[in-house]
Formats: sequence, C-alpha cells, structure tokens
Amino acid sequence: MDIQPLSARTGETVVLETDFCCDVDDVAALSLLCGEERRHPGAFRLGAVSCNVQSPFVAAAVKVVLSAWGREDVPVAVTRDPLPNSGNRSAYLAGLAARWRGPEPPRTDPLDLWRRVLADAPDGSVSVVSIGFFNNLAAALADDPALFRRKVRCIWAMAGGFGKKDGYVEFNVKEYIGDTRSFLRGWDGPIVFVGSECGESIMTDLSGLPPECDGHPLVEAFRHFCGPCRIRSSWDPITVDLAVHGENELYELGPAGRVRVAPDGATPFAPDPDGNARVLHFRAPDDAVSDRITSLVRRAAGLPPREIADHP
Repeated sequence: MDIQPLSARTGETVVLETDFCCDVDDVAALSLLCGEERRHPGAFRLGAVSCNVQSPFVAAAVKVVLSAWGREDVPVAVTRDPLPNSGNRSAYLAGLAARWRGPEPPRTDPLDLWRRVLADAPDGSVSVVSIGFFNNLAAALADDPALFRRKVRCIWAMAGGFGKKDGYVEFNVKEYIGDTRSFLRGWDGPIVFVGSECGESIMTDLSGLPPECDGHPLVEAFRHFCGPCRIRSSWDPITVDLAVHGENELYELGPAGRVRVAPDGATPFAPDPDGNARVLHFRAPDDAVSDRITSLVRRAAGLPPREIADHP
C-alpha cells in the first residue's frame, strides 16, 4: 500500500476536493497546503481545487486564498450538483469573494478538470486530499475507472467516524451518501481516513493576533465564521498535515482494513491485511496535536506564532 507522504515525493500532483463554504477549516486546510507546497519545492504541487458544493462565490473565494500564496494560477472547478441538505450558506464566503480583483473565474466543471489532470499526469503521480463530499470523486472514478486507478496513487480523506457510537453518520458521508458509497465500493487503491473524532477537539487557534494581521484572508474568514475568538476545530488541516508529513510522534495509522458505507450511513472499519484503508489515531494528547496544527497553520500563513504552554 503506497501511502508515502507528499513531502517524500518528487513531482506529485495534488488535487484538493473541498466543500469550501460549509466550514472555515477548509480555508485553513487550503492555506496549509499552499504553505507546505512552498516549504517542499519539487516534492508536490497543487494541481487543482475541485469544489463539491455550488455557490456563486466559491470560485472567487478560493482564488483569493490561493493568491495569498501566489497560486492564483491553480484551476478551480465548482460542481453543478444539487445542493446537499446543508445548503451553501456560509459565514465567510461572500466576504472573501468580494476581495477578488481578477477576472471572474470561469465556471469549470469538476469532471472536465479531473479529465485534464489525469490526462496530463504520469501514472501513479496524483494524490487526492478530500476534505468534503464524494460527489466529484465518484463522477471522476465512474467516468474512466481504469484511468483514475492508473493515475491516482493515494487518497487522504476527512470522512467517516471510527470508534463512535453505533449509528453515527459523519457529515461528509451523509450529505451525498449514495456518491460516498459508490466511490468507496469502486476505489480499491490506498485511502487513509481521518475520522470526525480526530478533529472535533483539536483546535486551530488564530486568537491574539496583532491588528495588522486582520487583512489576511485566512484571518478574515476565521473572524466571519468564529467571531472574535477565531478558534475552530481542525478536521481538514489535520488531513492536510497527515498527507504532507505522514506518521510522526503524534500520528499513527491503524492496521489495514476496509471501510464501507452501511445502509444507515455509518462507516464500519473491518480489519483485513489485504485491505486498502488505514485510519488515523493519535499517539499524543489533544493539546499537543492542537499546538502542532496551530503552529503549522500560522507558519504557513506567515502569521505570528502563538505562545504555547508546556505540556507534561
């Protein structure tokens, strides 16, 4: 199972699948991915951002965040699929989009973008960081299963709930449950899951910044979404961190197995030495993981570090 982290690769293309607008942790994740791309030149490049929720603001808002790292050249696609049950209202999206001063981003269809990415990539050179729904991924896999499997090396997905009570259905799964089930049935390559239990108590802390940081798009998005506290759970930044850096003193991957979507939407994990799935677990207390994520996100965005207390 090839789950080598992105920082250890050469010339890897990354596609970010995101429900950009539902939660502000997507903004932190995109920021972290751009920052880590700059810190690991030649290892990987962000090749595309594929948005799996439609909104008239989302493409421009993503471009604003990309432009903070000089990556406004990255193509952005936005689905035309029906809105999920959660809708597309966002506390930060319109404000970010209003900052875009370039030409209106073209309305690119995710499937067309996926076709271009896969056609241009060498075999086994595409990685996917999925921090949203599975509708675009399901369409790309169904469009040309052999091509998708040949070009895509690994998927890191913020999805599912592991160790949760019976009947728990995670947000990224349930909003497009049919597409999630279809994709997980059809994808037999490596997939690493960051379950909801890994992010809800891990905080990205952008509090206490000096006023001159208020104009940064990440800080503005956190202010609109979180209010003056500017602290939010970190499901999506953890997924990016794991994809870029892999296991470390804080993260470990469980044994191989398989994940399916049950009839009620739950995502049971079944151990299987020949399985294609691994699940993230923490080796360290939540405070230590929060410190890491906060430090990484602030560093990526060029924001001042937070004073971090020692932990026993």
